Amino acid sequence: MGPGIEVGQVPRAALPINPAFQWSVGNWMDHFYDGLKEGKLLASKCPGCARVYLPPRMICERCFTKCEEWVELPETGTVESYTVAHVKVGANGEFEELPQPEVIALVKQDGADTCVAARLQGGSASVGMKVKVVIDPEAESFVNMLAGYRPAE
Repeated sequence: MGPGIEVGQVPRAALPINPAFQWSVGNWMDHFYDGLKEGKLLASKCPGCARVYLPPRMICERCFTKCEEWVELPETGTVESYTVAHVKVGANGEFEELPQPEVIALVKQDGADTCVAARLQGGSASVGMKVKVVIDPEAESFVNMLAGYRPAE
């Protein structure tokens, strides 16, 4: 044992986690983000079992076939589940209180067989609620191009 550490005591260290890096999503997912830049929501479709994936998947999780087909989905979907967030992870890696709670919804896009998790604008949600996708092609980060959802009118 090192100095200042007693037997049975677990040494701990706190590190600020704020990595700065850039990464690529790869040529395959570039197609998805290129669609968002054009205001389109693209999903991958399995040629083996016809399952439609959003977020897109390269390999079908049901039949393990490569999903090489892309389909454009409509802008509407349905809330399958949701939660209300009161905190977020800040730039320093610590939890920070949100000024207003945010609704994070699992949305099943019309035409898709899977759900995508995203922020829901408007402050309230219910299971079965119809929503429309919000795409921001001008977002600074490609991760933020799928800005979330809003209640359908």
